This record gives sequence, C-alpha cells and structure tokens, in this order.
Amino acid sequence: MAVRPLAETDIPKVADLYWSYMRRRSGSPSPEILSLFHELFVTNPFLDPEFPSLVYENSSGKLGGFLGRMVRKMAFGGKLIRVLFGGNLVVHPEFRSGLAAARLVNTFLSTPYDLSMTDSANNISKDILQRMGYDVVPAMNIHWRRPLRPSHYAVFGLSMAAGNVLSASVRAAAKPFCSVADGIAGKLSASPFRQNKSHLRSEDLDVPTLLQCMTEFRDGYSLWPEYDLQSLQWLISFMERRRVRGELRKVLVRDDTQKIVGWYVYYVSPGAVGEVVQIGGDLKYTKEILDHLFWDAQEHGVIGLHGMVDSRRMPDFSDKGCFFTCRGGWTVVSSPHPELMKLIERGDALFSRLDGEWCLDPGD
Repeated sequence: MAVRPLAETDIPKVADLYWSYMRRRSGSPSPEILSLFHELFVTNPFLDPEFPSLVYENSSGKLGGFLGRMVRKMAFGGKLIRVLFGGNLVVHPEFRSGLAAARLVNTFLSTPYDLSMTDSANNISKDILQRMGYDVVPAMNIHWRRPLRPSHYAVFGLSMAAGNVLSASVRAAAKPFCSVADGIAGKLSASPFRQNKSHLRSEDLDVPTLLQCMTEFRDGYSLWPEYDLQSLQWLISFMERRRVRGELRKVLVRDDTQKIVGWYVYYVSPGAVGEVVQIGGDLKYTKEILDHLFWDAQEHGVIGLHGMVDSRRMPDFSDKGCFFTCRGGWTVVSSPHPELMKLIERGDALFSRLDGEWCLDPGD
C-alpha cells in the first residue's frame, strides 16, 4: 500500500470517494462534479507541482483515500512565502482501520513548507491534524453571527436541526407569525435588530478594484495574501459559478467625497443565512460598513449573516449586535517558524474566507 501523487486519470475515482463518503450521496457523481474536480485539482492557478494532491491505494491498485493540496502565496517579513492548504481528506471505509489517513497526512507534511493550514476542517480532520502537530488558533476560529430577521432566523435554525423533511413545512407554517414579529423588532428604536441605513454610497465591485483594495488596506498586518489579477479573477469566477451557497455579491463602499472606505463580499441566499466571504477597508469605518452590509443583505431577503472574525474589528461587530461562536469549519495551523506562529496566534494575519480552501469547497 502506498501514497502517491494524484494523476489526472484518478479524478473519477476521487470524485466518487468524495460523493459517496464525504457528501454521503448515493449513485455516481454527476458530470458537473467530475468537471469541478478536474478544475480544482488539475487546472486551477493555486496548484504547485512541488505539492501535488495525494491518493492512497492498495497493492491491487484500489484507490482508498485522497487528500487535496493547494498553495497560496502570502507575504511575511518582506518576502513571499508559500502557504500549503489541505482539504477534502476522505478515506474509503474499508481503509479506515489501517494507516491510510495517517500516511496521507504524513506525506502531506513531508515536503518542507513555511506554513501549512486548513480553514474548513471538520471535527474528525481536526483531531487527526492535532495529533500530527497542528494547532487550533483561537484568533482564527471565532465566527460571528448576526440575525437580520430574528424570528425567521430562529425558525430556520430549528428547522435545519429537525432535518430536511420537516424543514420546508415548519418554515412555511411559521412564516406569517415570523413576518409580524420581525416587523415589530425592526421598528422598535431600542431593538438590537433595527437596521440603520448607511450614509455610505455603494457600487458593484469588480476584480481589479478588489485587488487594489486588498493591497491598499493591508497596512498594519504582518502576514497577508498576495494575488495577481489572473488568480483572483479565476477565484471570483469559480465562486460565482458555484451557487450552492447562493449568489455571490460584491459591493464597494465610498464616503461622501467618493473616497473608497471599504468593501464586502457575501453570498445572497433569500430566505436563508448568507455566508460572508470578506469584509475589508478602513478600520475606523467598520461600523458603517457593517450597517451597509446588514441593510443590503436584508433588502435582498437574507434572514441572517455568518462570517469569520478579524479580531481587530471584533468590538465593532459586538457593538452592531453580532454574537460569536467557535462552531464552524476549524482553522488549524502548523509552521516550523516560531515567529510566524506567534503572529498568527495574536491575530496579526490578514486572512479571510477568500484566502483558503473554504471558498473552493466543491459542495453538492
């Protein structure tokens, strides 16, 4: 039994493993899923031949495990470093009693690297990686949640817990009552759920401007992602085409003098929770940017928002009615450089959901 680099001809078997044992779906993966895996692990711009994705197979050639690898460029201490991301660790049930997972992870770590991390590990993957020396970093594992329509948000959460069979019927029956309750909550002056229409002016955010903003507003951080226009255009295009989380909305905000003060990117999912990919801009405008985001999301029918916290903005999120949780995809990190680990642990890294593998989740 051996671990070897992924070959293009492995894609159908890898997609089948993912479909059957990670998504727990019956039948064969669709042509769309096959095409998606080919794009993610054969052609995307974040692949590096020195860090190929890995498969585990037995002596008869049966493929029993897979671990994806991608590389993002980040700047640290005046130089570029390659950050190794792993995702979609999946092992066939017949191989789980052996060393498949451990050998995949050990091979993953055997190539020298500056920083290795994942930002969407489930509990099983987190436990495996911690045994391999990874650390769960508190500063990168705090997620914020903000109900916009609190009654709808509560019922949505309850219906998800009840399962898909009950979900639609529960929400439909509760909708008239929730609409009345949310209408009242949104009008009361003392209500934490009352939305404030921002004075900031907005426009659609294109990719070149997003790249400009990410460069302009990174001052004060010691570690940040580095993109070129081609890689960022591919990434945004991929996210726009994958509509499992909703429609990707990108908004630029300016002050009254037309100066750019910030931006946000999130998934619009009417009647459900919108996942926020990135919020950026001038720190002193954070509350105004949040007001604009919350108003925009509510106008598009979103009942609540979830996102990842930048610790420097945490007080502003709290002031704007957000609550915090560590539940969500786990971010775990490993580095042979103690100084790099220290700055990550103290929240000195400019990192969002755009910069790891969360945004590249194949979904359903």
